[in-house]
Amino acid sequence: MGGAIQKHFVEFDDDLLRTAKQGDSIVVVLSFNVQEGYHIQDVTNTKDNLITTEIKLQQHSDYTILNQEFTTTNYESVTLNQFTHRVLSNILEVTVTLKLENKSIDPDLNLKGHLMYQACDDKQCYFPRTLNFSVKL
Repeated sequence: MGGAIQKHFVEFDDDLLRTAKQGDSIVVVLSFNVQEGYHIQDVTNTKDNLITTEIKLQQHSDYTILNQEFTTTNYESVTLNQFTHRVLSNILEVTVTLKLENKSIDPDLNLKGHLMYQACDDKQCYFPRTLNFSVKL
């Protein structure tokens, strides 16, 4: 028997993907949409046993990950259980800089990873989720 499929509150937006080659590096901007009516936890500062939002990227022999950072964040403050929390809503972007190990990019080369997040609405928080993604470089 397989496990139940969990509802996701965040979607990877492939249409907003941006890549730019700069010498032997490539800059990739990953865009995620938080569903309306929900928010996810901050990337650094969480309280009250809430789980921070993280992105993990898979290593590959064709590139080295030089940098990854949350570059577009729409912060809001919400109050839950008498604590004010800084949360993310709407669009979340992560900019990744990769150093290419080969001069030519393999047409089938992908950047794979996952976004780990905990979503809440105005009444409750949900169990943490892991959203897998893969983008063609």
